[in-house]
Amino acid sequence: MKDRRLFKIILLFMTGGFILLQGCGGGGVPAVTALPGTGEDGETGTGEPASGETGTSAPETLPTEPAEQVPSVTDTSYISREQGEFPLLGYYGWPSVAVDEKDVTYVVVSKRLHHIDPYGRVMLYKSYDRGLTWDGGSCIYDTVLDDRDAGIVYMGGGRLLVTTFSHDAPLYLNNTNASWTSWQKSVSAGQLKELTDLWASSPESDLKGCSSYIISDDYGETWSGRHLMPLTAPHGPSMMNDGTLIYLGVPKAPEFATGKKLESGVYCYVSTDRGETFSERSKIGVDPEYKACEAYGIQLPDGTVVATVRTGDLSTLCFRSVDGGYTWTEAEKVTYGAPAHLVLSADGRTVVMSYSKRKDTTGQCVRLSTDGGASWGKEYYLSRPAGTADSDLGYPATARYSDGSFITVYYQKWKNDRKPCLMRTLWTLS
Repeated sequence: MKDRRLFKIILLFMTGGFILLQGCGGGGVPAVTALPGTGEDGETGTGEPASGETGTSAPETLPTEPAEQVPSVTDTSYISREQGEFPLLGYYGWPSVAVDEKDVTYVVVSKRLHHIDPYGRVMLYKSYDRGLTWDGGSCIYDTVLDDRDAGIVYMGGGRLLVTTFSHDAPLYLNNTNASWTSWQKSVSAGQLKELTDLWASSPESDLKGCSSYIISDDYGETWSGRHLMPLTAPHGPSMMNDGTLIYLGVPKAPEFATGKKLESGVYCYVSTDRGETFSERSKIGVDPEYKACEAYGIQLPDGTVVATVRTGDLSTLCFRSVDGGYTWTEAEKVTYGAPAHLVLSADGRTVVMSYSKRKDTTGQCVRLSTDGGASWGKEYYLSRPAGTADSDLGYPATARYSDGSFITVYYQKWKNDRKPCLMRTLWTLS
């Protein structure tokens, strides 16, 4: 009897669960803990026979299925942070991240005055030690317009592609929506005149809002001129198994980019020449009632393309394609929180979805799928702002290092700052 009870005690210790999602800087993430042996259904895990059992059955066997992977945060900090006024442009928004074959990390972000203003420019930051330290950043794209959400993809051989988009210049001067013109309170009359004079002297084509991208063939040291793109999406394209780029998005001034009009909706475009040109592969049948925008997709090792899109109520829909993006399954809601970004684990078996929540308990979250995006697991927070009701944050994007660990970048206020900065969280699956 003693031997059998000792075996069950040992078994309880071996199978008991203890999950910890470490706290983060910049507001902190409370530890997420499942006490040993306590399941979601309220089982106590005491190891004693249930009511009606005799206790004489054969000893339980250890499960053969691998334990569920959970995110474990190792460090959270900021990449770049400024709180000054114009012309310091201390507001950062909508970043994306890529990692090359040497684990050099590339983060692009829009740096600006406010959430909406005409001074946005695209900055590039690099890290050579897997996200621990960063260079001072460099401006790689700055037009006379507001250069917003920056996406990035690394294609190998030093080739990077960075996407962005902008709005028409007049929207920032004469608009009945005050959110488009409130930035004017942050600049002097002379600074405002300087901007309007610049626009007055610019060619009309330079004042047209559009989606565009630039290319580097030397690891981000120099960049091409502007390429126009008829779609926009915050994190840009991803690379498929055969090197094709797949870009999911919604139309942005398509007539200006290609001379071709596109109906509203979500489209799949591809490039087979490493980003030199893109062509339409399909229109994805998402119900217009969803007011879909801000899409992203990746291809799995088996060829399935898993994709997500943001809805008007800030939820994420997921849909899939088994023929390279020509046809798609019906979109299904996954979670509240958007937009989503996707990346694979090192073994290719787990899809990591990162997204932000902008109401209730706000912050940066992840969910995992081990069945190719057909279903998704629990929600885990990677980072929360100091003021958990703060909603001006998000757009997390995640990249994987060669050791299997991850970096997620996003914009969020550092502690009690007035403006959001460019932040990153380093984490692993355990």
